[in-house]
Amino acid sequence: MRIFLSIFFMTVSIFAWEFMGFGNETKEKEVIIRTVLPMDVEYEKADARSELNNIREAMGLNTLLQNDLLADAAQAHADYLVANEVSSHYETVGMPKFTGVKPVDRALYANYASSYVSENLSTHTYSAQGSIDGLFSAIYHRFGFLTLDIDEVGVGATQDKAKTSNSAFVYVMGNSNLARLCHEKSFSGSGKYYYKICKDETHRIGEKAFKQAQLANKRYNPEIVVYPYNGQSEVPPVFYDESPDPLPEYDVSGFPVSVEFNDYYFKDVTLRSFKLLDSSNKEVTDVLLMDKENDPHGRFTALQYALFPLKRLAYATQYRAEVIYTVKNKEHTLRWAFTTQKPMVELHKVETKTATLHLEKGKSHILYFPPHDAHDLLKNIQFPTDVDIKFIDHNTLELTILDESLDDFTLKSKDRMIHIIMD
Repeated sequence: MRIFLSIFFMTVSIFAWEFMGFGNETKEKEVIIRTVLPMDVEYEKADARSELNNIREAMGLNTLLQNDLLADAAQAHADYLVANEVSSHYETVGMPKFTGVKPVDRALYANYASSYVSENLSTHTYSAQGSIDGLFSAIYHRFGFLTLDIDEVGVGATQDKAKTSNSAFVYVMGNSNLARLCHEKSFSGSGKYYYKICKDETHRIGEKAFKQAQLANKRYNPEIVVYPYNGQSEVPPVFYDESPDPLPEYDVSGFPVSVEFNDYYFKDVTLRSFKLLDSSNKEVTDVLLMDKENDPHGRFTALQYALFPLKRLAYATQYRAEVIYTVKNKEHTLRWAFTTQKPMVELHKVETKTATLHLEKGKSHILYFPPHDAHDLLKNIQFPTDVDIKFIDHNTLELTILDESLDDFTLKSKDRMIHIIMD
């Protein structure tokens, strides 16, 4: 059972300054803390489950049905995370909103019948889309969402009304077949059985029934599960961080591509090669292939693989993945394609530390700063108060001019200075 934790979007400090012109001395006018807009929490909860199912259905996986008890457990933990301003799968006895130390404790507290549950969560994310995108970019969380034997889910979400940046989404998933067995008569025949599976720890489930419940969903799911899935568009080009971190030496890298072989159909698979090719049919060679043997945290199964591009992928680009594998001495090739996000407004790629950009007035613009190394993130951007900046990710921002009389200004961070002239 996999239980993971991630904080995908780091809080970015944003300061507003008045600039009198490029090269002139700057005078601090005021510091403005950009507040996060309030969420429609009930809408975002429903949208999160819908978006998760949209992805699973596009991949041919079974839909996760709403389970109100799992939703109660998820909501209770989201409330705890926000009340205590923490990010963890664990709760501490005596803290506000405590309902159970571990995810399974909280599910049983909510009267879910089975202890077979898993949990994903994100904090400091302010929409269902942001939460889902972040968790799918994080490989351990992704495999949790794409688990082949789950069939129900509950989603919880909370936002502090006074401090809107403090928010949480929680997803608790389960197997309805195992939960049903916990409501049936306890096994009393001869042969092997399982216990400590149900809320009533003495309740016994026969081995055959237990294994059938585990396999029931797997047999109707695809033989091979890949992500991004074939034909998927608007795939984020980047991966930043996850806890535990599969790439601890990288603060920024490319979006991982994964493949999982369904153990209902496969018992032994030998991976021969895993490649990623760009739109010019050129292989992306700066990559790390992760499997059960080199996964630094021991989360992968023997049938899960992930290819990590060690540099960001390009925007609006089609990539092709190719996996060659052997089963029972027979070689097979699997190919599929996906396309990365296409910015909705004009994108300007800024590759140098200092630059002058000419931007058209009356339009929003996206500025993309390709990272110069594995730790290069935008932090503490300084800009005038009559400019609005929205972070798309830690290397990309959307810029909108609030005062059309503004002719030029400077964006400045610790190691960047960008002079912008409005034409």
